[in-house]
Amino acid sequence: MKVKESTLQRCKNDGDDHEELFKQRIQSAGYRYNESTNQDDWYRHIDCYVDGYGVDVKANRYLDTIWLEHTNINGNKGWLRGDAQYIAMFVNEFDAFCIFNREDLLGFILDNVKEKTTDKTQYLKYYTREKWGRKDLVVKVRYNDIKHLELKKL
Repeated sequence: MKVKESTLQRCKNDGDDHEELFKQRIQSAGYRYNESTNQDDWYRHIDCYVDGYGVDVKANRYLDTIWLEHTNINGNKGWLRGDAQYIAMFVNEFDAFCIFNREDLLGFILDNVKEKTTDKTQYLKYYTREKWGRKDLVVKVRYNDIKHLELKKL
């Protein structure tokens, strides 16, 4: 199962656009914003620093479809197990970034997800694509599953 180059480019552009939007909103709210290095982005899952705290910015989440990455496609730590202090998810229906403590999200998954599935329509299970040679483990949740963990909207 190979992803088209055009799809990858569209996702990258969308991510870049949302990172820029996050930067604008952070600065408008009076916070100090600094870009991360490529090393921090690639290996630590930190897109930027806000008042010195690492933040990983996620684009295009929906109230009924939020994917949380435990393990990436290569079998390495997913962004839930990265080094960012905060995760900023842009939820389309709110037109806002929902800010979460990364460790709170990870703890929620570790406490509440026990089964694996190959059915991407199921919630609160580790979705795997092992049959296609991928090593990722992601969990599909609804906003209502994690809203109690939200720190702020921006």
